[in-house]
Amino acid sequence: MEIRTRQLLAPLLAILLIACAAAPVASAAPQPGQAGAATASTRTQESAKLLRGGARKQSRAAQRRRARQAKRRRQARAAQRRLLRAQRRAKRRSALGKQVAVNAKAPTENPEILFRGDFEAGFDAWHLQALSHRATLFSSGTFQGAGAARFEVADGDVEPQTGSERSEVSGPTFDEGQDLYIRDTIRVGAGNSFDGPWQIIQQLHEEDWDGSPGMAVFLDEGDTLRLGAGDGSPTFWESGQLQRERWYDLVYRVFLSQDPGAGFVEVWLDGVPQRLENGQTRIYGQTIQAAQTYIKAGIYRSKSSTGTSVVDHDAILVGTSLAAVAAG
Repeated sequence: MEIRTRQLLAPLLAILLIACAAAPVASAAPQPGQAGAATASTRTQESAKLLRGGARKQSRAAQRRRARQAKRRRQARAAQRRLLRAQRRAKRRSALGKQVAVNAKAPTENPEILFRGDFEAGFDAWHLQALSHRATLFSSGTFQGAGAARFEVADGDVEPQTGSERSEVSGPTFDEGQDLYIRDTIRVGAGNSFDGPWQIIQQLHEEDWDGSPGMAVFLDEGDTLRLGAGDGSPTFWESGQLQRERWYDLVYRVFLSQDPGAGFVEVWLDGVPQRLENGQTRIYGQTIQAAQTYIKAGIYRSKSSTGTSVVDHDAILVGTSLAAVAAG
């Protein structure tokens, strides 16, 4: 009887197992409020994503605006520099007349004065860049003749054309390939209290050039003269300590060349040939960085300088031989 019962129940159990396997599994019914919370969470995530995307777009837009503004400022400054350079060139040419047309193409020993910048006629031969009371003329105690110039720069002095601590005059333009003898008599005033990383009292500055000059005469804190590249390296020559209120007659010969193997410098101080940084009386190096350069004299110093700079200049000459400039 038991066996018979099992035989009858077996097909029924098989049918039940098949039915259970085919039926879908019912998921748990969501609790009240869960569906709404899930939807709100999804919406919050989407809103945050949109906000992040919008912030990134705004940030990129702001960066582009700042870049455009910076570019416009750079273009405006460049245009202003070009205008100032053009004005300086026009003023120099007007003041100097025929002296600006210096076009010698090779070294020469022709004893000719190319430019006379002694201040006998005041600042007429120069383009002046200084506050009105910081570049003055005097006639007593000059190196020679009846006129010399005193240049001063004090704390807070800003020359309006360039925005620099500067009291300078600019002269004529010279060309690469010229062999020049440049004379400048210099006196450090008793009231000089300069303290700073650098100050330049004469330079050959390239036309259309925003960097440091190719050649510069520095007056350092210890009242020593230094001749070299305007960025401080290389240095070609350095003097001993100068005495205050005493004139020094500086002459240097410079062959203008961008080729460091062709350009060279020689120096005389008070008529005495000087030993240069290489131990010789001639040193080679790059002496110009562009096709043309022009002479400047006075004071140009670092904005971080303190104290008052006081330097006198007289008998500035540019010629093609030592004899020409030494004779005045």
